[in-house]
Amino acid sequence: MTTNYTISVISIDDELDAVVRDINAAQWDDANDISEYQVGALRSYLQRQDTVFIVCYNEARQLTGMASGRIEIKPYDATQWLYVDEVDVCVDHRRKGAGREIMQALTNYAVDRDCELVWLGTEPDNVAANALYKSLQPDETEPFVGYCYELD
Repeated sequence: MTTNYTISVISIDDELDAVVRDINAAQWDDANDISEYQVGALRSYLQRQDTVFIVCYNEARQLTGMASGRIEIKPYDATQWLYVDEVDVCVDHRRKGAGREIMQALTNYAVDRDCELVWLGTEPDNVAANALYKSLQPDETEPFVGYCYELD
């Protein structure tokens, strides 16, 4: 049985209360690392230039996943590229094609905005995410080390 998905690129003009309600009611786990969403925070995010926020619903109008990112420009040659910050699929909707649909929507978004590449990273132990991203046949896969500095 094939699931049909509806992908929406969310804008500041959409019903953000409903989007946030759906996100907060969805089934997430530690792999998603999702905090409770706030309408004001999502609105602030969407007001920033060059951001993208995508939601994915199944036929029953259940949220199955979401993604966020932003278009960046390289400072040395003005190449545009899409940096994907998060791709999250709800626990109860994994391995059903939602992640693939979300990634395709992100790729289409990047193409429509003349980006030359899409870049994302994930943790080495995130087996499901790595399997998805590898199945999409990336042009390059690189190991990297990330650092986070929390500011007081």
